[in-house]
Order: sequence, then C-alpha cells, then structure tokens
Amino acid sequence: MSEDSERAARAALEQFLTAWNAADIEVVRSTLNYPHLTIGPAGQVFVANEPSAFHTDFEAMRNREGWASSTFDSYDMVASSPDKVHCEVVFGRYRADGECYGTGRVLYIVTNHNGHWGMQVRSGMPDEALLAARR
Repeated sequence: MSEDSERAARAALEQFLTAWNAADIEVVRSTLNYPHLTIGPAGQVFVANEPSAFHTDFEAMRNREGWASSTFDSYDMVASSPDKVHCEVVFGRYRADGECYGTGRVLYIVTNHNGHWGMQVRSGMPDEALLAARR
C-alpha cells in the first residue's frame, strides 16, 4: 500500500465531503476527476465526462429525505498504488436536528490526474431507510 497516495486520497475525499455538506455543486465538481462514474444502488450507471455533466439535487435531498449533512464515519483503504486508491467508506446522513436517518457503505476510487487527486468512481449501497426515503 502507498501511504502518500492514501493520505492524498483521504484529503480529496474530505474536500469532497466539505463541498457536499456546503451543497456547493461547483466545488463538489472540482473535487472529482473526469470522466466520473457513479453506480447507483439499483445498478444504474451515470457518466459525467466533464464537470457540467455532474449533477446532484441538494434541494430534493433536503425536501425528500430531510438531509442537512453527511459524515464519513470510517475509512478502509482497500488497495492503493501511486496514482489510484480504492477506499471503502461508511457514511451517515443527518437531519438539521442532528438525527441520523440513514447510513451506508460506498466504494470510492480516487485517482491522481496530473497532480489532482479526485474521486473518479463511486458506488454506494445505502441502508434500507435511505432507499425508502428516496422513493
């Protein structure tokens, strides 16, 4: 395992989470590498070839789920090389009052493109409470 790569990947994921919790799509986009691949919980695949193609509807998450913030509760660096890290993360989703209403696991693949460490692939498996909130 590559400790420098793992440190860089974790820093990139923390930047992503900070931007995510700020609901700042432009900054979220800057934390990614492209093409960016998302594999949804039902197996659907989304490819964003450029930043403007990556979308997240934070307002819908607030309205549908009551989302206010997310946390990364644990990191497990599954595999790493000098330019790529596979990281399994346990996450939580919280309402404004601090109640955790859902958790899950996600596999992030963080890559180094020309010195920019960014998330390039994500595949998440939310728990049943999150899946039900999305319906």
